[in-house]
Amino acid sequence: MKRVMLSVLLGFFFFNMSYAQKYFGKAYTATTNVDEFYDLADVEKEYTVMGKTELAKGFRSLEKTQQKIIDLAKQKGADGVIFSIEEEVFGTATSTGGSVNEKKKNKTTVVGSSTTTDLKEKKIRATFIKYK
Repeated sequence: MKRVMLSVLLGFFFFNMSYAQKYFGKAYTATTNVDEFYDLADVEKEYTVMGKTELAKGFRSLEKTQQKIIDLAKQKGADGVIFSIEEEVFGTATSTGGSVNEKKKNKTTVVGSSTTTDLKEKKIRATFIKYK
């Protein structure tokens, strides 16, 4: 029983740690309002990039993930966030199948097929900005 509980706790710990939101950049005094942008051209004020974050796994809802990033931006003191979403191919999967038909004398029919699928992962990237 102790082993099972330990395994569950360790699994929970590693699951939570592997999807933690990471931030790389500067921090300022926390802000209460963060402007949202989805293209660099939409930012009309002069700004400096203060940091970046990326989330590739662990999100089910884009809206909830967006809100988490905005909350992090407020904590770090950002005035705005420039969002982007990308889909990266990180591998391929191939499945192969076939059948042999020997119903007629002296005649064998072989049919084969192969399917290759790209394995994709969505990544949400956010650039935190500070107005000048």
